[in-house]
Amino acid sequence: MNPILDVVVRSVCVYLFMVIAIRLFGKNQLSQLNAGDVVLLLLISNAVQNAMVGENTSLEGGIVAALVLFAANFTLKD
Repeated sequence: MNPILDVVVRSVCVYLFMVIAIRLFGKNQLSQLNAGDVVLLLLISNAVQNAMVGENTSLEGGIVAALVLFAANFTLKD
């Protein structure tokens, strides 16, 4: 598989998982997050980073992952 396409697919999967998990746990608005929730989100983002980019640690891979996350958020935004 193309390395860039791999980053796109992985990023979309992680984004969808995170959206579903946050909705299931009832935190659908940023104002409802407390300090512990924000810390948890930061730790989760660090934990799933490799799931999105895999072996691709290039600048291009990071930019593609970020772009896919912004696009997925824009598409699924309420």
